[in-house]
Amino acid sequence: MAILGNIFWFLVLFTIIVVAHEFGHFATAKLLGIGVETFSLGFGPRLVGFKRRETDYRISMIPLGGYVKLMGEEKGSGDPREFMSRPRWQKFLVLVMGPVMNVLVAVAVMTGVYMAGLQEPAFYSQPVIVGWVEPGSPADKAGIHKGDRIILIDGKKNPTWRDLKVIISTNAGNSVRVILERNGRKVETTLIPQKVGKYSLGYSGIYVPAEPVIGMILPGKPAQRAGLKPGDRILEVNGERVEDFYHLRELINNSQGKELVLKIERKGRVLELRVKPERINGRWILGFLPYQPAVKKQYPFFTALVSSVKDNIYYTTMTFDVLAKLIAGKLSPRTLSGPLDIAQFSYATAAAGMIPFLSFLAFVSLQLAIINLLPIPGLDGGQIIILLIEALIGRELSERAKDWILKLGFSIIILLSIFVLLNDILKRL
Repeated sequence: MAILGNIFWFLVLFTIIVVAHEFGHFATAKLLGIGVETFSLGFGPRLVGFKRRETDYRISMIPLGGYVKLMGEEKGSGDPREFMSRPRWQKFLVLVMGPVMNVLVAVAVMTGVYMAGLQEPAFYSQPVIVGWVEPGSPADKAGIHKGDRIILIDGKKNPTWRDLKVIISTNAGNSVRVILERNGRKVETTLIPQKVGKYSLGYSGIYVPAEPVIGMILPGKPAQRAGLKPGDRILEVNGERVEDFYHLRELINNSQGKELVLKIERKGRVLELRVKPERINGRWILGFLPYQPAVKKQYPFFTALVSSVKDNIYYTTMTFDVLAKLIAGKLSPRTLSGPLDIAQFSYATAAAGMIPFLSFLAFVSLQLAIINLLPIPGLDGGQIIILLIEALIGRELSERAKDWILKLGFSIIILLSIFVLLNDILKRL
């Protein structure tokens, strides 16, 4: 079922963003009077459709996106309605409107998400005040302490927890300059995030503050058997006052499996429960997660639109930063996600609800726009570069030169596609 879910939701997501992209080319060509031979949903042999004027509107056999074929797109005959017969500014508009449409989809979808209401942890938008530092972690080695406020990291002033997450995860193995505020004075240090997981993302060992309040009970674990419930606040463990969730976790682990007496507060009442920890992956646990307050970001149209634009600018900047680090060798290629990852994320977000899925769709649509604008022959960005070169030299490149550039571009695209797919497969081995 998971495999079928991955395939289905990947096709849904990919079809929406690719058809939107191709519609950008199609609508612009139609407005400029350029002939469009085919507008296809899917690739391969034609299944059904209809023809209106010169355009064949069809559904094709392979349900992966779609395509638009313009009159005289590759070689013109001199017909004024052909793409090759048009001035460069019109060709530019037709090419650029595919990525522009993907940006518009990203902005429109996130505007709708904010109007419907986006649920996220409250700490995402809060300043970074360290709640706990894991012993032996990169943050511990950098001298970062509980209670420190990070006022600058990797050039970002007064970062939020969302900023910190992005900066840490995209700087695995790199030295990151950090300025802390501790007891009214500034402390400067260098943090080197550690590579972890199949994506080789950065890990620092810095954790958000968390009160000793239960957020979720794991089924079948000691906490459930003892009668603990979400919302319970743990006041004491064996008579010792609990400071926060991380102190609680250490008290449980240090028990070495012996029975614990918990004093808890539940809806204004103080109760006492006994529970025996269970050993999992070398640690003694009770089986619950901390409570983290959530906020619902729900705005009227204009505020939602502004928030959407800000989000898309944020993720565009992040994407170019990631691309620069990949090219410079400062970021592992394992951080790249190909079709297998996107399919898995599509299904996971859809299972979580329509809002998470639409948020992911908006993000992928934005990524598609950025990728298509890269100066790689065969992509929209590569063709735009050719137009700019022709404008600079005052004449069109020869058919032989264009053919060579196109073949080079398709070779690059095929190699990149194979690399990304293999990268996805290796992450699963």
